[in-house]
Amino acid sequence: MHSTTLKREAKRAIEELSEDKIKVAVDFLQYLKRKETSETTLEILASSEIMARIADAEKSLRKNKMEDFIPWEKVKRRESTNL
Repeated sequence: MHSTTLKREAKRAIEELSEDKIKVAVDFLQYLKRKETSETTLEILASSEIMARIADAEKSLRKNKMEDFIPWEKVKRRESTNL
């Protein structure tokens, strides 16, 4: 099922719940969000390639080697063309 459809169904289901059940649903959704964030963090920490790239970036920052970085405006333009 498409993400938009699932979100619409979830909103519809929430509208039919009592206030107490809505509180439980919100708590559960917040738990899922924290869990997803933690899983992503663990994936990054487990990746030697990503961690090496982060270490390289930190070295460049300490040395003030800004030419090693892509300017934010260029990143934004690149992302907007990928949408």
